[in-house]
Amino acid sequence: MRPLRMPGASGLLTVVQANRPLALSATIAHEQLLPGRTTDLWAYRGSVEGHRVVNPLLRVSRGEMLDVTLVNRLGEDTTIHWHGMHVDERNDGSGMHPVGNGASQRYRFRIDNRAGLYWYHAHPHFRTGAQIHQGLAGLLLIEDEEDEQLRAQLDLRLGDNEIPLIIQDKLIDRHNNFKHSMGEEDWLGNFTLVNWTRQPFLEVTRRVYRLRMLNASNGRTYRLAFMRRDEAMPLQLIGNDGGLLERTQQITEAFLAPAQRLDVLLDLAHVPAGEHIMLRSLAYDPMENEPPGQELPAFHHELAVPMGAAADIMSLRVGESTPKPIPAPAALASMRRIAVADAPVRQFRLHTDGQRWYINGYNYHQDMQAIPVTVRRNQVEIWEIRNEMESMPHPMHLHGFQFQVLGRRDSPDQVRRLSRAANGTTPQDLGWSDTVLIWPGETVKIALDFSHDFKGDQTYMFHCHNLEHEDQGMMMSYRVVG
Repeated sequence: MRPLRMPGASGLLTVVQANRPLALSATIAHEQLLPGRTTDLWAYRGSVEGHRVVNPLLRVSRGEMLDVTLVNRLGEDTTIHWHGMHVDERNDGSGMHPVGNGASQRYRFRIDNRAGLYWYHAHPHFRTGAQIHQGLAGLLLIEDEEDEQLRAQLDLRLGDNEIPLIIQDKLIDRHNNFKHSMGEEDWLGNFTLVNWTRQPFLEVTRRVYRLRMLNASNGRTYRLAFMRRDEAMPLQLIGNDGGLLERTQQITEAFLAPAQRLDVLLDLAHVPAGEHIMLRSLAYDPMENEPPGQELPAFHHELAVPMGAAADIMSLRVGESTPKPIPAPAALASMRRIAVADAPVRQFRLHTDGQRWYINGYNYHQDMQAIPVTVRRNQVEIWEIRNEMESMPHPMHLHGFQFQVLGRRDSPDQVRRLSRAANGTTPQDLGWSDTVLIWPGETVKIALDFSHDFKGDQTYMFHCHNLEHEDQGMMMSYRVVG
């Protein structure tokens, strides 16, 4: 095992105050990620105050301007998509606005989102999965007064006892490079990295830790729990994709699908020194439901750890220290609820014909110019998204706007048992989200408020964040007009 790579002053995960102009080049770097040979890492690189930065952790406060210029030196189109951010179409960084090799693109916008852990990543049409798998992704940490108040209450410090965790599985070859293709197994990994570290451990003291987790995998969903011996430890869930919840929620486990984030407090004050805590993905039913007589390539992963198999992710080693118990606050943050009375309901169906993935019979490959959905500026809508039983779990991501989960129906048992509400929602559904996991046979209702101050019509994407599904066309455009 190896020490967990932490946010630092240079190299991978450099912490950069992003309230001033920043230039990043998309290039192929040679990084020492594993013992032996270096890895050819596709990365956003730059220099800040003489320090080399690679896929930096960008830190910015709500209300400040983010100003990043991307220079593309990859040899193919790329972008920076600001995942989860409320931005106009041009700054969204989707594949509709590719940055060609040798070209540059300036992304400049005011931070309007609540405090939370967001991320940025490549999003070129048909190559998103390959480019993210090869490394083009980083963290965006937004802060505000409510988040700073929580830090003060719990004596939290970024990189000390507040730790971001980028969790992603990789198929790694004998040359220490990441292998990827659209074939049967090359988009699921044989190893899980955390902060670009294989088999990591973290030395901890006997106190409260804030662990802010992102699933940056292309297609793997994790069922996460912190295991002390054979028992899952209690966690205080305090946030999800869109920042802090209104109140803490006690949980012991949670599903984390590609692109989703979890913000939890883990209290180690009462754990004796010398013990090890294991962050583990527990076994679950992946529900890869093949249609009769069909064998979808996406369902076979012969070289990878099987989807749904149990896997150890990271070890926490509790050191000698004086216990420092600090109770988690019950109230966390204020949250506006979307008023859905009289809101129109729009229905979506996720399905396959055994060859392609579809949203309402639409596949992006078949007609890239079509705009299947048009909504009005300032309109509130309810989207009811039904996943066919002959399907697989789909983490559905919306660009440009966040949403609130209103309910789950016909959920599988492994999801239903996590629910504490009559509407079927889980604690993870209680905040603002930009990605929601929808299981086979399940229907999820979400509320969206399409209010914005951008000039003119705005076109965004709605797609599955299983990136190979996206690249195979499980994506559609939607336009906000008026």
